[in-house]
Amino acid sequence: MNWKQAASILFSPIFFCQPITVWAELQCSALDGDGDPTLKEMTYDIGYGEQTFLAYVEPDVKTFYTGDPPASTKVIPKFDGLATKFINMSNKQVHLYWEPYEGGELAAIEMLEPFSATGTASHPGHIFVFADADKNILERVYIEEHPNNNYAYDPYFVEDDPEATDDVLQKELNEEEYDKYIQWLDTLNFSDQYLEFTGRAYIANYLRNRPLHHIWRADYFGQEHWVETRETHFEQVPPQEVLTRIEDVGSERIMEESQPRLLSEYRTPGQTKLNMTLKVLSVAPRVFEISNFLSPTEVDHILQTAGAITLGRSSIGDIGKGQDKSIEDSSISDTRTSLNSWISRETSPIFDAIYRRAADLMRIDEALLRDRGPDEYSDWPTSGSLAESLQLVHYDPGQKYTAHHDFGFSDLDDPNKDKRFTQATRFATLLLYLNSEGLEGGETTFPRWSNAESFDQLRVNPQEGKAVLFYSQLPDGNLDDFSQHAALPPREGEKWLMNLWVWDPKYAD
Repeated sequence: MNWKQAASILFSPIFFCQPITVWAELQCSALDGDGDPTLKEMTYDIGYGEQTFLAYVEPDVKTFYTGDPPASTKVIPKFDGLATKFINMSNKQVHLYWEPYEGGELAAIEMLEPFSATGTASHPGHIFVFADADKNILERVYIEEHPNNNYAYDPYFVEDDPEATDDVLQKELNEEEYDKYIQWLDTLNFSDQYLEFTGRAYIANYLRNRPLHHIWRADYFGQEHWVETRETHFEQVPPQEVLTRIEDVGSERIMEESQPRLLSEYRTPGQTKLNMTLKVLSVAPRVFEISNFLSPTEVDHILQTAGAITLGRSSIGDIGKGQDKSIEDSSISDTRTSLNSWISRETSPIFDAIYRRAADLMRIDEALLRDRGPDEYSDWPTSGSLAESLQLVHYDPGQKYTAHHDFGFSDLDDPNKDKRFTQATRFATLLLYLNSEGLEGGETTFPRWSNAESFDQLRVNPQEGKAVLFYSQLPDGNLDDFSQHAALPPREGEKWLMNLWVWDPKYAD
């Protein structure tokens, strides 16, 4: 199957529950309606005439409740953080710094190449500085409240004088640089009109495609979807001699409908399919809870594997520009204090089964979550997996990860590359909880969830075997600022979990 066939299923007017794989008999709960009801036609004009775009518009909060809502308007959350995007619109390198107070010691964030962008999670009142290599301040930026997400350094703009601005541009930039400047200008102009239509800033680049992958609808709290998988639970730990690394590659790993699952004799007897239920915890951002995603045997295998791994201090901004970054008032280095390591899908058949089960849960072909052969998705620009290795994370009492986003920011699209596969970043996060006994605290929180009842953050309690799925992208292709989330520190006991990140439209390490 090529990408066009996949997209024709994902973007058909009505989503039928047919997975885009060879095993077509699997079923899921029907999705009614003609596509995602949150997408509304927006008319905009950024200088090239009127155009239309299907933009995500958050529904009225009253519709999030099946009964009478607690209030008729959305609560403004106590937490005031937001994603901040910084754009260098000049043809010179610029350094971005965080300034704890005006005139304070500058803390380096990133060096921005000409016409590039980065970002971080921040708060209103924070100060950032664009500076040259000698720390001479070019521009000081004061972060405002949501939805003021975009901040640009533009040394060529002459206020209230378009002709003078154009004269400066013609003098300072060559043709290629001018085109890049205009691309950023288009992004900012589009964001202004998108903000007026939706109430949010456009923090992707103009114009990002809609995700290639399926996004489950979240219409109201407590809504449930169900989906089947052939990757049933392991009930016994197989002997070590069969828990070997998977050596098959590419299409050798395709499993036909009639084939038994790997090591099926150690799985739930008599069960050929597992039903997974997704329960909506949050509508905006879209957050789902899946109980018993992992069996106790699978959890034991993961933790036994972890025992042979050396964990290192978790870092921020590991992958992508601005990805995982967060600025806190106390100390940048205190953002993430956990320990982590990485485990590949090929480590054992149990880890392979987890990836296959996750693919079914997200309605994604499992082949996209591994390296593929030349006969699989041959017209895609890369044969690599869209999923990262599983990130194993451990928290001791007091260790945390402050509020952050999983997505990263992209530079301008290369005009010579296929636009279907540009602006790659994390699309979905699947959290897998590995323990709960003896654990107090350690909740995963979504501090900016839209609701009509509480100023406080949405708290998801760790429960052994439970999964939480949420999306970092909106159905229209924009990045979801409200997907900001945090890991609270355990008060007692230790916390183990795994992250599985899936990218769209491709994985760019």
